[in-house]
Amino acid sequence: MGLLKNKEEAAFDQTDKKMVEHELAIAADIQENLMPKKIPQIPGFEVTAYYKPCQDVGGDYYDFLELDNEHIGFLVADVAGKGVPGALVMVATRAYIRSEAEKNLSPREVAVRINQLLYEDIPRGMFVTMFYCILDIKKGILTCLSAGHNPMVLWRCATNSVHIVNPNGLALGIDRGPVFERTVKEQQVQLMPGDRFVIYTDGLVEAMSADKQMYGSQRFYRKCKETASRESSEFLSLIVKGVEEHVGQASPHDDITIVTCRSVYSQDTPYPVVA
Repeated sequence: MGLLKNKEEAAFDQTDKKMVEHELAIAADIQENLMPKKIPQIPGFEVTAYYKPCQDVGGDYYDFLELDNEHIGFLVADVAGKGVPGALVMVATRAYIRSEAEKNLSPREVAVRINQLLYEDIPRGMFVTMFYCILDIKKGILTCLSAGHNPMVLWRCATNSVHIVNPNGLALGIDRGPVFERTVKEQQVQLMPGDRFVIYTDGLVEAMSADKQMYGSQRFYRKCKETASRESSEFLSLIVKGVEEHVGQASPHDDITIVTCRSVYSQDTPYPVVA
């Protein structure tokens, strides 16, 4: 009887495992379908993106928000949590962002509203970091907001220099509202011809090698400086290749998301510079 019982339990375990795997596969398909279907074609700009979850379903999210004929939003977010719980919070975050962003061209006001909604919905201890910027296509002005997220990398073509854009902000879902509203700030950046910006999640800079060495922010910034003048698709390929070479055979421990945009205006036909 004992042997028969063990065989039956093993059969049930296999069935349960297959059911879980099937449900995770469905969740991964749903999540993939919620990611942008295409890269936006913006006159005067090159845009591309990369996303790789470390599990079947991830807690990273990126998006392009075509707000009107003159403004487009770029967004990267990261849920503090992996697997199905992180994916569920990501789905809710996406829905709130898309609903609120279409009403408002202020990243700060959008973030304030999303924070209120997430605080009511997600368990204490979970939170979402986010970098959200809106590009004024005609003027080349980025209005940036960070909700406790990694800083944006800005490469200046004219000086071949890397700058960090890191407006003050608190992660979404931690505070009911007053502290968040006092903390979060917007920052404007005037892009110039040839400039590039990169927003990403911490899985990029925290990617770990087999000997537990992180890829690190400084290595990433150097790689950006070396490759930022390339076409966006080549730039992104070189960034990803550098991370993969660093990680080697080590198992990934976090999702990686990268969104980048380069101005392809020439020095002869720049957009207006606003003081």
